[in-house]
Amino acid sequence: MTKLDEQLEAGLCGDFVTGQRIADELEVEMPKCPAGAFNRGWYELRKGNLQKGHNLLDCGRHINVFGNRHVGSTRPIWNGETGATVLLNLEGGLGDQINGVRFARNIASYGNKVIVCCLPELSELFIDCEGVSAIVQPEACLGVYHDFWLPSMSAIVPLKLEYKDLCGKPYIKRKIPSEGKVGVRWLGNPEFEHQQHRVFPKELMFDAVRDQDCISLQKDGEIPEWMEKPSLNNWEDTRKQISRCDLVITSCTSIAHLAGAMGTETFIVVPILSYYLWALPVNTTPYYDSVTLFRQEKYSCWEAPFMKIKSKLNKIKQRMVA
Repeated sequence: MTKLDEQLEAGLCGDFVTGQRIADELEVEMPKCPAGAFNRGWYELRKGNLQKGHNLLDCGRHINVFGNRHVGSTRPIWNGETGATVLLNLEGGLGDQINGVRFARNIASYGNKVIVCCLPELSELFIDCEGVSAIVQPEACLGVYHDFWLPSMSAIVPLKLEYKDLCGKPYIKRKIPSEGKVGVRWLGNPEFEHQQHRVFPKELMFDAVRDQDCISLQKDGEIPEWMEKPSLNNWEDTRKQISRCDLVITSCTSIAHLAGAMGTETFIVVPILSYYLWALPVNTTPYYDSVTLFRQEKYSCWEAPFMKIKSKLNKIKQRMVA
């Protein structure tokens, strides 16, 4: 087993002291190793160093573990220039793109026009986001005039942001007033690289929310008969259903990002080795003011976060009765 394997195993088990020690050792022993630098990035984020962490995460682009491939633009990467047209290429999965569009307003604040390139199914969500001048789909992005372009998962670096600079306010509009529902999602994209580490027994979720007025935000799979099953044919349907909710409870999926971006109170269940956006060891996140993180405390054991969710829901219910 290599040191990189040992580091991953330590992180998956929640032994971050060992993971950090190995990261420090690899920095000395293999200073030019992209995988080692990428892994150190997560630990820098955990220590609260957003800028340093993202500079290291960017090393993952060399080994295709961070962001997407180069879009093919011959224009330079945006690095703080003003008065230009910037193509913001949204990367990663659906949740990453929902998170990444937030940076349009930051780039626009430099006096720039921002054209967002995204997956076609997300276009309607993003067209009225602050800072977005136009939307283009990936196959057409090179045909659109731009002075600079920027991969969204690296936007933190040229924007020179630290955690204190992030804005957690909503940036995607609700569609209708809330109906007091609780939206529930328990399974994410099965093609996600580390999906096996964030999958929990769905019965734990069902037990925690059974007494709530729930609607399913799960498109497929077995849905309990006591849970409303609305139409979720597209992302506008999903935005409408989240708008009906006072609260969304979900695994770490694109639904979590959309609910957070809409300002809906959101509980996210995250594995012990969390996605880089949740690396800070706290139960809130500067990315979304309305989000609370419920963390797995022991690898392969999911009872603890759901006990906390159930307790939180009971307290909310008691306040409403009182």
